[in-house]
Amino acid sequence: MSQETNPAAEAPVDPFSMAEAYKTYQRNMHRAEELIYELTKGARGDVSEHDLLLMAVEALGRMTDNTALLPVVEKALAARAGKEADTP
Repeated sequence: MSQETNPAAEAPVDPFSMAEAYKTYQRNMHRAEELIYELTKGARGDVSEHDLLLMAVEALGRMTDNTALLPVVEKALAARAGKEADTP
């Protein structure tokens, strides 16, 4: 019985390959579609405006592959909430 090797399994994954870029794009678009659905449903329901904004920002970040957008906006909103709590 001969041993067969799978060259694809042995080869290191290049994170900058077209295949990896396409997988990332597909994951991002799928998640963005889920977020848009949740956003639309949440706007009709009882989801807070804060959470709706974060969903929209995450969807936008995923569609543009901007991984920094959501953390920056979350940090800014937290700082803004802290300032609002400090003012009488």
